[in-house]
Amino acid sequence: MTRRVRLRSLAKVNLDLRVLHKRADGFHELRTVFQTISLADTIAIEYEPSRRTVLEMDDPLAIPDNLVLRAARVALAGMKMHARLRFKLRKRIPMGGGLGGGSSNAAAVLLALPVLAGRSIPFDRLLDLGAELGSDVPFFLTGGTAVALGRGTEFYGLPEVAAEPMLVVASGIHVATGPAYAALGRS
Repeated sequence: MTRRVRLRSLAKVNLDLRVLHKRADGFHELRTVFQTISLADTIAIEYEPSRRTVLEMDDPLAIPDNLVLRAARVALAGMKMHARLRFKLRKRIPMGGGLGGGSSNAAAVLLALPVLAGRSIPFDRLLDLGAELGSDVPFFLTGGTAVALGRGTEFYGLPEVAAEPMLVVASGIHVATGPAYAALGRS
């Protein structure tokens, strides 16, 4: 039996970002305030039970090592099951602009697959799985407004800010997170 869902995967902005020292684990210590915004990607998912895992992706951008597929593998492993999954990803969130599009996509898949499969993954476990995929993936499991600490995986909800118009300008310059932090040159 095929089950289908179409999801919106929201972007985020950092209302404040402080990059502190480099941690022993190689990440940087952060203090930031995340806020989800209405800019969103769309992910269509088709789920079918299967004896082996088959993942198919319709992604016009052909993103290498796509977080949607990585999240699907992690979620299926977390539920100890196999499935045939077809994804159709339509990107509106600019890549490499610090808006968290890939992380948001991963979180959407982590939340959707257990529902499609009729299974559950405890939320604490989802947070751990999200942190394996990326530092801000756990935040996207709840969204809203939050202060994030550590490498960004420790976050605490804040009162929602009033909805205000916001202009997000994408320069077209792709900045990969890892190399950007490495270029800070702090010990």
